[in-house]
Amino acid sequence: MDLGLQTSLTSVTSHQLPDFNCAFRKTGIRLSGFGPPPCKMPMGRILDLGCGTGDSWRKLGLQVENCRVVGIDIQRDRVQAAHLKYSSQGWGYVCARGEEVPLPDGSIQGVFCNVALPYMHIPHTLAELHRVLVPGGWLRASLHSPSFTWSEFRQSFPHPKQCLFRIFVVLNGMVLHFSGNVVSLGRVAESCQTSAGMRIALRRAGFTGVSYRKDGPRFFVEARREGAPAETEPVALPSVA
Repeated sequence: MDLGLQTSLTSVTSHQLPDFNCAFRKTGIRLSGFGPPPCKMPMGRILDLGCGTGDSWRKLGLQVENCRVVGIDIQRDRVQAAHLKYSSQGWGYVCARGEEVPLPDGSIQGVFCNVALPYMHIPHTLAELHRVLVPGGWLRASLHSPSFTWSEFRQSFPHPKQCLFRIFVVLNGMVLHFSGNVVSLGRVAESCQTSAGMRIALRRAGFTGVSYRKDGPRFFVEARREGAPAETEPVALPSVA
């Protein structure tokens, strides 16, 4: 591995924010440095979008222990916590935005995301996920339904600023529902999601096989990038009675 890139990866645990877009795209080095050495079992390279402290896969009920996980999050302290938990497994974590994923084209077999997509500019993020996924690569994400946002709106009373922001989120959800797009205020583009709006946005970004599942105030979406099915896909953990 190039010494400069290795230094950037090491700095994840420091208070520096490495320029991974520059490091990956200028050197052309792919993500082999993030995972353990090759072994006899097939190992897919998958992205934890909005990884938090690294436990999103547990919350989504996925088995990813035999995969090479790369997590991104905008909060440095959470990235550091995830690194401390899982770096021994060869998993890597970096500070980055979902709208600007610092990975090469076609370098990821799958993406999972636990309630982080609602806080992003959804069309821009989906375009980035389509770019980094291999043909047939999978996406699994949990989202915020309008009922969740309505509950947040009611809880924001009697604080004017919070109320106005929740109104913006509701209106943005309506924009997404009818157009598959969102409005952004600077870098803020939070919205609530509906199956109709997400279907438009996903298909526009080049995803197929879109399906949904409701679970209380959240709902889950699955889709694939156009192309042949990816070789590696996580298996859902068995439910506990």
